Amino acid sequence: MRPLPPAATLVAVLAAVTPSPTHAQSGYAPDTFEDSVAHLLYAAARANWKSLDESVLRYSALIRQRSATKIRALFRDRTLYHNETAVRAFWERDRQPVVQVLGTRSEYPGRDIAIREGDLDFLEDLPFDRPFDPGSDRLLFGIPDQGNLSLEPEDDEYWLAHPLAEGADSLYRFRSGDTLTLSFADGRRLRAIQLDVLPREADAHRISGALWIEPESGALVRAVYRLSREFDAMRDVPDLEREEERGTFRFIPGLVKPWTFDLTMIAVDYSLWDFKAWLPHSMRVEGEAAAGIIKIPVSMDISYQIESVILAEDEEPDPAAGPDQPFVPPLKHVHFKTRAEAMAFIAKLLSEDEAVDYEALGADEPGLVNSSWMIAPRERHLVEESPHLPPPVWEDAIGFPSDAELERFVEKLADLPAPSVAQAAFGFHWGWARPDLIRYNRVEGPAFGGRLEWALGRRFSLGTAGFFGLADLRPKVRLDLQRSTMQRRLSLGTFHELRPTDPGGRYLDFGNSLNAFLFGRDNGEYYRATGADFTWRPPDGARESFTFRAYAERQSAVANEIDFALFRAFDGDGTFRPNMKADHVAEAGAELRLSPWWGNDPGGVQLGVDLHGRWAMWRVPGEDARTDYRQASLTLRSIIPVAGDGWRRWNLGFEAAAGTTWGDAPVQRSWFLGGGTSLRGYSASVVSGLSFARGRVEASRLFEAGSAILFGDAGWAGDRSRFDSDDILYGVGLGGSVLDGLIRLDFSHGLKGPHKGFRVDLYLDAIL
Repeated sequence: MRPLPPAATLVAVLAAVTPSPTHAQSGYAPDTFEDSVAHLLYAAARANWKSLDESVLRYSALIRQRSATKIRALFRDRTLYHNETAVRAFWERDRQPVVQVLGTRSEYPGRDIAIREGDLDFLEDLPFDRPFDPGSDRLLFGIPDQGNLSLEPEDDEYWLAHPLAEGADSLYRFRSGDTLTLSFADGRRLRAIQLDVLPREADAHRISGALWIEPESGALVRAVYRLSREFDAMRDVPDLEREEERGTFRFIPGLVKPWTFDLTMIAVDYSLWDFKAWLPHSMRVEGEAAAGIIKIPVSMDISYQIESVILAEDEEPDPAAGPDQPFVPPLKHVHFKTRAEAMAFIAKLLSEDEAVDYEALGADEPGLVNSSWMIAPRERHLVEESPHLPPPVWEDAIGFPSDAELERFVEKLADLPAPSVAQAAFGFHWGWARPDLIRYNRVEGPAFGGRLEWALGRRFSLGTAGFFGLADLRPKVRLDLQRSTMQRRLSLGTFHELRPTDPGGRYLDFGNSLNAFLFGRDNGEYYRATGADFTWRPPDGARESFTFRAYAERQSAVANEIDFALFRAFDGDGTFRPNMKADHVAEAGAELRLSPWWGNDPGGVQLGVDLHGRWAMWRVPGEDARTDYRQASLTLRSIIPVAGDGWRRWNLGFEAAAGTTWGDAPVQRSWFLGGGTSLRGYSASVVSGLSFARGRVEASRLFEAGSAILFGDAGWAGDRSRFDSDDILYGVGLGGSVLDGLIRLDFSHGLKGPHKGFRVDLYLDAIL
């Protein structure tokens, strides 16, 4: 008889251990399961989820945990917080867990000050609560409160609809997938079947992912999932939604709205102890929180190294054992009057075993928020020097998912079909409601915009944005059809808009608009563009490490239409410098930008590259003659720590850039140097040309609350065939930043040329 293939074997196992109910017998909606294997597998998984695992009486484990919180910057993600922790947990059924703190270290602004002044003990911000309870939910690793794992909200708190809960068939559909083979050291193998969880509708309370279920027991072996839609606090929290409808938040600037969180991936893995009990192995969590322009990526790893397990069957006598069974002496029982005495005794044993003096801290110790009994070294500094500590979350380490495994998890999520969206899944915002819908520049004056976003389903969305400037009295509009997955964003757009010569300069964003309105400093050079384009970018929530754009558009000149700045209202004419006079051309081409960054450790060396290339051809409308040109630029950036550590260290920063043009390009494709982004100490666009070279060096002293910076810039732009070192401009200055660089103030002075002078520059979105 020919052996069954693995998938057929698993189906046979499922049929043997789980009766095959009809839809009417099961009570599920008729379209809940795409195939019979999914139905059988779901029934087994749900039966296992509802049963309380009483097989594990006690276990001990070495638990290592690491996490990091960053702020998304233009060129890199800046680490704001990171922690590494190692504990040994002693879990026993119906008892409060005991946690031995082996090591922990954290780094974030203000922490060193609080510890130095005695306002903070490391245990007070220890990011560990309690170990995994074998009877708790396995999909979420037992971390959240069980009250938030239902199908209904409680007290208007955020909640998740669990795919195995009663009534989940009204929210999800299921289908079977590939098999997963687990190999063990003794040669034995175990197979699990993939069960895809497909939300019927995209919703911030529903997940989309895959579960791998061991068919015989229904146990969860692995899970990879994400939120099916980004969580928006004002849309998905009933209390905040009602406040928004009443207009409570109308005076909160769009700079810090909306308040969102996207759980982009959770990956959990379990291991089989002695082929008898499934216990946790690892978990990875990735997401991004946002408040308007501030984007905060978050990542966390947890690793369990199980050291010992006592099962219920281990304490029961074996009736089949014969008289030749080896004698096992009974355990010696020690009785204590109080729990505190027992904890002190355990601390003494651990101290003798590891040559570290431990003390016991009760769960009700003042300042502690943990729900476990804690045992920690008396000498607190030892926790930061522990050999048990894992490396930071951005480094590969044994016991945690590798980069290759994480990439496979992302691919698995990307392969899942996109959930449908409700008919009313669209949003409209205008003016003050979002940070990019009000702007001010010397061409438009004050300009107000609106944005409509409409989710079409199957990962497609339609977005349109429009602006109207009160000075130029011209509407601008853009319409984009976008398909967004976990791996990429593809968009096809048509537009009639005002555009800066350097899109990376953010001259139409909040910071430049505020400087233009207050001080008359509009650092952009603008032209009008009308046409269509195709863009390929990284997925939502990821740093813009690459961008490809193909386009065909008509470009024309724009001129100054306003000459007013608040603090220069009585200066007369000449508040703003003239805008460049762009060539009137029809251009088609393609451009590619690659911006990798290496190094996430704030105390280590970091290096970034920005490579940009463009090929295009253009002609003057009404003429047949065509001209083509090519451009390329390369920027190198590095940050090197030279002294100190933590938030009290010195860094050296270097930046070098050069670019050139082959062929005849329109004026608007020139390189412009000057101002804070390229040549401090000089006004914007002080020099320009079809080639350029520039350099920058910074020495910064970091503090918990900000930084002090000494810098120097040098730059040249012009025709590379007529390069003259005497044309290089130099500038030096002092600067400072607060809120980890979000706000920065520079004092600079140009040292050469007729445009040299003293400047004060304020950047309110410097980190972006």
